[in-house]
Amino acid sequence: MRVRPGERLLHLYPRTWRRRYADEMLAVLEQRPPGLRDRLDLARGALDAHLHPAVPSRVPATASLSAGAAWIVLGLASVLQQAPPDWPGYLASTLGLAVVGAVAALVAVLGVSRRLGDRGGRIRGFAVVVAILGHAVWITALVVAAVGGPYGAITAAAQTAAAFGTVAIGLVVVRAGDGPIGGATVVVGVSMVVPSPAAWLVIGGVWTAIGLRQVVEWADRQGASGAPA
Repeated sequence: MRVRPGERLLHLYPRTWRRRYADEMLAVLEQRPPGLRDRLDLARGALDAHLHPAVPSRVPATASLSAGAAWIVLGLASVLQQAPPDWPGYLASTLGLAVVGAVAALVAVLGVSRRLGDRGGRIRGFAVVVAILGHAVWITALVVAAVGGPYGAITAAAQTAAAFGTVAIGLVVVRAGDGPIGGATVVVGVSMVVPSPAAWLVIGGVWTAIGLRQVVEWADRQGASGAPA
């Protein structure tokens, strides 16, 4: 099957964008095959379409709600013990859920950073890198502990790295003028280094609140765009 000029570049665009505009764009490209400058413009347009989607994504809200549910369960499992475990406070039976919660938290944090679009510049880029690396270390430490590896100080240090990235994202978002979500994200990050499993209930509650706020925003934007649910 013949690949039309520029067709591969259109696959860089979000699926919702392709459903609406791909046929029209391909017809234009058939009439005037793209040169190097056109291809660069198409790639830049794809990045902009991801940063400023016409139809909002449900992923950030889903991730925030998932992280909230996971950390509420983890917090309850720890604080309801007759002798709560020492910090960082994970139970062997809940380490698997902790991995799920950490992965959901990473996606949720990146969802918060995505609210900035192309704002924030280098500071936002630095915060995103720190958040990704911090959560990657944390997730790895939890997986290692879940399979019987080292646990304790190394797990707490990894969680602190993830907390630092979370706070960084929150501060950048606050600086950009999105105080409620940015401030709530900072609260999540600070709570992650509080040496008490009870703080996980705060983390879970705040992620849930962020997720509910995102659900409302998604519904409003969905209605404004006229897109089907």
